[in-house]
Formats: sequence, C-alpha cells, structure tokens
Amino acid sequence: MFRLAYKSVKHNPKRLLLTAAAVALGVALVATTLTLTNALSSGFNSLFSDIYGDTDVIVEEVPQEEADGTGDDMFAATDAIFSSDDLAAVQAVDGVAGAYGGIQVSGAVLAADFEPSGDLMSSGGAPSQIFNWTGEPQVDRATLEEGAGPKADDEIVLDIDSAPALGYEIGDTVSVATDTGVEEFTLVGLVRFGEDNSLQGANLAYMTESAAQTLTESDGYQQIAVIVDDGADSEKVAEAISEVIPDGTRALTGEAKAAESAEELDDILQYIDIFAIAFALIALFVGSYIIINTFRIIVTQRTREFGLMRAIGVTGRQLRSMILLEAVVIAAVSATIGIILGYLAAIGMSALVEAFSGEIFGTVTLPLDAVLWSYGLGALVTLVSALMPAIHASTISPMEALREAATESKKPLKLRNIVGGAIALLGVVAIFIGLYTGVADPYWYVGSGAMALVIGVTLLAAQVLVPLAFGLRDVLTRIFKIDGKLAANNIHREPRRSANTAAALMIGVMLLALVSTFTESLKAVVTSQFTQIEAEFFVLSTQGEIPEGAIDLLAGEDGVDFVTTTGVTSVMYDGAAESIGVIQQDLADLAYDYDNDPDFDELDGGVYIGPDIQKRGVEVGDVVTLEGDAAALDLTVTGTYNTEGDASFWVDESIGAELFTSVPLFQAMIVMDEGVDVDQAQTDLTEALAAEYPLVTLQQPDDLAAFANSFIDLILGVISAMLGAALIIAILGVANTLLLSVTERTREIGLLRAVGVRKSSIWRMVTIEAMVMAIFGTILGMILGVGLGAALVRALEEFGFTTIAIPWIWLAVYTIGAAIAGVVAAIWPAWQASRMDILKAIATDG
Repeated sequence: MFRLAYKSVKHNPKRLLLTAAAVALGVALVATTLTLTNALSSGFNSLFSDIYGDTDVIVEEVPQEEADGTGDDMFAATDAIFSSDDLAAVQAVDGVAGAYGGIQVSGAVLAADFEPSGDLMSSGGAPSQIFNWTGEPQVDRATLEEGAGPKADDEIVLDIDSAPALGYEIGDTVSVATDTGVEEFTLVGLVRFGEDNSLQGANLAYMTESAAQTLTESDGYQQIAVIVDDGADSEKVAEAISEVIPDGTRALTGEAKAAESAEELDDILQYIDIFAIAFALIALFVGSYIIINTFRIIVTQRTREFGLMRAIGVTGRQLRSMILLEAVVIAAVSATIGIILGYLAAIGMSALVEAFSGEIFGTVTLPLDAVLWSYGLGALVTLVSALMPAIHASTISPMEALREAATESKKPLKLRNIVGGAIALLGVVAIFIGLYTGVADPYWYVGSGAMALVIGVTLLAAQVLVPLAFGLRDVLTRIFKIDGKLAANNIHREPRRSANTAAALMIGVMLLALVSTFTESLKAVVTSQFTQIEAEFFVLSTQGEIPEGAIDLLAGEDGVDFVTTTGVTSVMYDGAAESIGVIQQDLADLAYDYDNDPDFDELDGGVYIGPDIQKRGVEVGDVVTLEGDAAALDLTVTGTYNTEGDASFWVDESIGAELFTSVPLFQAMIVMDEGVDVDQAQTDLTEALAAEYPLVTLQQPDDLAAFANSFIDLILGVISAMLGAALIIAILGVANTLLLSVTERTREIGLLRAVGVRKSSIWRMVTIEAMVMAIFGTILGMILGVGLGAALVRALEEFGFTTIAIPWIWLAVYTIGAAIAGVVAAIWPAWQASRMDILKAIATDG
C-alpha cells in the first residue's frame, strides 16, 4: 500500500502542490525560529566560555530572584560585596595561585562625536561593559593587541572593534558616562576579547582598579576571580574557598559558571521558541482546513478507482491506510521543503540583524530539535486532517465502480450544526461568566470561552454560508449576470467545502482583528494614563537608574518648581521577595494622578498595599512586617494602591531610608513654574544635563506616550507578521479549493463552454466564488476578532484596561485586502478553467 500511495502522489503532484505549500510554510516558521535561537544561544555560549572558561574559580554573590520573577541581569553591574580582607582570605586558601578582585562600572563609553539629544532611543548607543584591569589574561579574558594596559587612573583601553566604531584612536580622550557624571580618560591600548573579540554587539573597556572604585564609589569588589595552582582540583579549591567567604556568597568553577549562564539564557530563549511554535500551530491549524478539503475532494474524484480496488479484493482498512500513507508522503516532502526554507530564512535574517547590531549570533546550523519539531508537527497536522477523508474512503462500496461519475455523498448538516451550536453556546457561557459574575482571574474564562466560540462558529459556518449564498445570488446576478448566479450556486452546492475554506481565512483574520483591537485598546489606556500627569517632564536614564546628582541638578535649575522621584527595589514580606515603591508622599500626587485611596500625603508613616497583597486578605489597619537590607519594620497599612502590575508596597522616602541602605531611582517627574515655556525649558534642562549626565533624558508626557505607542505598534507588527503565515495559507486554501473544484467540475465547465459561455465568463465565475468566500471569512473573522478582543480588554480591567478601542482603519484594510486576496487566489484556478479544451472536458469521466 505504501508503494501505491507513493505512486499516487508521484503521478498526481499538482493536486497536492498547494497543500504541501501550506504545510511547508508552517514548518518553515518553526525551523526559522529554532535555528535562530540556537544560533543566538551558540553565540552567547561562546561568550560565556570566553568570560568564565579560563578562570578556574569564580567567587560571587548568590544570585537573587527578583520580586518580579525575572532574576538578576547577568550582564549588569552589581553592588560591591567583597572587601580587601575577603580577597586576602581567598588568596590564603591552599591551592590558590592568585586571587583578583573584580569591579564592573555601571556606565557607557560615549562616541567621540556624541551629542546629547534628549531622545530616549538615540542616547547612549551600544551597551558598554567596563571593568578593572588586572593584567592577567586569564582574569581579564583579553589580550593586548596594540599599546599598553592602563597604569594611571586617567588611562583606559578599549576592544579592537569598539575603538574605531566609536571614533577613537590610541592617544585620544575617551569620555565615560557613569552615575557620578562624565569622566575623561586617555586611550592607551586596544585589546582582543577571547579568540575573535565576539562581544555580541557590546563595547568593552578596562581601567585601573582605583579608577573603577572611584566611579563605583566603593572600595570593595563585586567578584573574585581565582587561578589555582598547577595540578590543583578546581572543584576542591572552590569548596575550600566557600568556607572563608561571607554568607550569601558562593564559589564555583569557571566551567560551572559558564554552563549556568548558558542555561539561564536558554531558559529565556525557550519562551521565544514556545511563542514561535504557537504561531506555527496556528498556521498549521489553518492549513488543516486545506488538507481536509483536499483529501475530501481527492477521495470524491477517485471514487470509481477506489470502487474498482474494492472489487478486486482491497479491504477498506487497506484503502484507509493508503490515504494516510499519502498524507505521510506529503508531510515528509513538505516538511523537508519547510526545513530548507526555514534554514535559508534563518541565515538571511541573522545576516540582516548582524548588519545593524553587530555579531550576536554564533554559527547558524540546523539544530536537531528544529528537524524533530518540523517533521513532527507536519506529520501530526497532515495525518489528523486526512483521517476523516481516509475513513470515508474505507467505506466506499465495490458498486461505486459501476457509476459513470464520481459524486460526493451529501450528508446532512444537522449533526455538525448541533455540535457547533453546543460548543459555541458553551463558549458564550464561559465568556459571560468571566465578564459578569465577578470570578477571580476572569481572563481565563474569557480565553477558554473564546476558543470554544471559534470552534463552534467554524462548525456553524456551513449553515451560515448556505443562506448567504442564496441571499447573494440575486445581488450577484444583477451585478455580474449569469456569472454571479453560477458562482452563488457553486458555493451553495458544496457548503462544507466552501465553509471550511472560508473558516481558514476567518481564523487568520479573527486573530489579526483580536490583536489589533487589544493593541488599539492598550494604546488608548497608555495615552489616557499620560493624560493623568500633571508634571511637564518625565526624567529617565538609558542606563536604567537615574543618578541622584542629576536629580539635584535639575531641582536647582531656573523655572523648576519641584522634582519628585520614584524608587523601586525588593523587600522581604512573609518569607518572599516583593516589589516596593518609594515615593515622596508630599509631592507624588501633585505630579501624577495615582489610583490610590487615599492620596499618598496620608501615608502617615505607614504603607500602602497593591492589589496582589490585598488579594491575600491584608486590609487597611493591619500591620505588616517588611524587611529590607538595613532594617525590618512593622508598618501599619494606611491605604491601598489599586493598579495591578505595579509595586506590591508603597512607602515614603523616609521609611525607605530606614529599610534600605539605598534605593535605585528609576523615574522622576518635573513640575515647572506656572507660565514657563515647556519646549524651551526642555532644551535648557537637556543642556544643563549634558556636561555631567548626558544619558539622562527628559521626555514630555505626549512624547513618551507616542514612544510607548510606537513600541506597541512594533509588537503589533511582529505579531501580524507571524500571523501572516496563517493568512497566506488561508489564501492558498481558497486557491486550492477552487483548483480542485475546477478539476472536479471539468465536464460541467466543458458543457458551459459548449453552449456558448465565454472564457472570460468562466474566469469571472471562479473569481466571484473566491471573492465571496474570502469576504465572508474576513467579515466573520472581524466580527469574532473585535468581539473577543473587546471581551479580553474588559476581562483585564483590573490591570488598568478601561477603554475598548475599535481599530476601524485596520478593519477597512482587512476588508479590502480580502477582496484583493480573493481575486489573486482565483487567478490560477480561473486560468485553468478558462483554457480547458471543450471536447476533452465534455468527454471527461466525472
């Protein structure tokens, strides 16, 4: 049966061409993403190996899990935790040949032609990694290529790629912006990092230990690198070092640290893989409609062939197996094509990205998981989709061999309608429960109800399409004469086939409409939040944390009424780390309209609690114990902060000073004196910051809202591009259904041509069929997408979603695009139909 299935596919490839293309597109999406993430992982694994591989033992702070669950930034500078006494203790451990204190400076190496623009996007350039220079290649992970290492505190070295990229040569003055201001150094050397200076797009700089300590305002070290004696066991030395270092720190081998960092990155990349596989499944799910239609039509066209096979002794089980084997052959071929296309796309995309961001990818190779996922998903979708047509083929009677033409059995739609109606009703009930009964986490009910509703509507589409075709018949007849009437009749004649084709497009458009509605509503929420700002400026830093010196400088400028800051850090509560916001209670509500009750000026030495803490049963008047790095305090809950997703606790800066040794400032707002020209003030304040704090930027609320909305548009663009594969597959489905339908109606088309119907009329008839199916699927998809998108926004009300915005422009674009897609999808089938030889068509069996 396998040979028979193979020969069937080989001798009739055209009828399966578009089906294979649909599967190949979905598979290519998986292969591209998995190949790219594998190359990205390879590049960073090489980087981690260069950073830690040559160092025998690393002594560092135990990584802390942040309150938001993201963990520490593996490349960010941390606080100094080791003293010179700790360094001496490590050096004294048996087996240690050398111990070197490591300091990373939080800052950025500025380009030679850098000019502060106040633009959040253009400030700062590529990320900078700045360390102290030890002169030991195993510790510095760098080799001098030109010049010398830094010896004086005003000397610096850069890597061999960053120096020319930033516009520097040896002997030039290099500017470095840090939390303490801008410092100038003389470039005295160039180094190569690792084997090939692969820094994943970052700039690398080294300075003397004392200069680094001055810039970090600490005489301690963040890390200790250890070189062991020849022949010493690094793991045993690490265990011995663990006995002499402070609590909350650890010692591990360089290889273990490299492996741990690589694993952390792979955990992050795994989410990207899951994201891509989810979209690939959507594309393949849409493709399943094409596969079902294709095999259903093929089985109908081969009814006499299967009848003859049954007559000579082939069993129904063998016929079923043959159809499924044909599906396997199609899956194997299309998955192979998809893998090749995906790999080529990954090579092209990696080259494009590196052209703008530097070398961040390793060698682009096709990983085994990409191959397994591609073949697995391709085979699964194709086999499941072909199962029902295969079962139908196994029921064909030997008597079918006596029929003159193949006919498809006309099963009633009653069972399909009952099942579809029941599933759709369950979906509506789940959505209603989520929106109107006050259940916790309503978005889960809305999400599950949405999926059920889509499946139900898909099954009911045939019932909707039949009356629609009849309803449009008169309209189409008046507009397109007999061609429109024939097109409507053809759609009505095969409601299942037409509905499946329209449903494929419906799902793609529905997802686009849902995402567009959600993002448009998100933009409305963001814009409304910025209208709540009384302050003229937001103060932000491209380095993340805003230097306190910059705040002091701004507060002293002419025209500034006051500057209010917001700090965010972690605090221990009930045995777990929670986020805490530190504000100035007398000024915060004057700059921004927070959703709190009462206003922050009534904190009164207590604490406000966020929605997540309120859900645990904590109420106003209760006493909570918060533990910072400086002290633990029992605080009375004096109010609530009601915006989901922000900090769990809110305290005044006076309480923050008792809890913590320091609180990073991530946001500040400036309120200007009445009557000040805001645009001129922004220019003046930016110039005031330029000398010492060039990476601190001022943004007006409207500009920041536009920046946030542009980022949302970017996300929408990425998602739309991912969903584009599903839409292309849906359009291929329209073309595929029409092409196979034209083949099935060969005799009919020949008879129409024989009685005088022109080629142009045949072409127009097929095109109208495609446009009706495409527009029907698009309109149904838009109705579902907008409705479900609005329901999702309503379900997320606790996260601040208060406005439902309809993306009217996008809906118009989708409608016009659907009509165009219908015309394009009909080109090949219409061409095939219009060029048929009349006599051969009439003589065709079935």
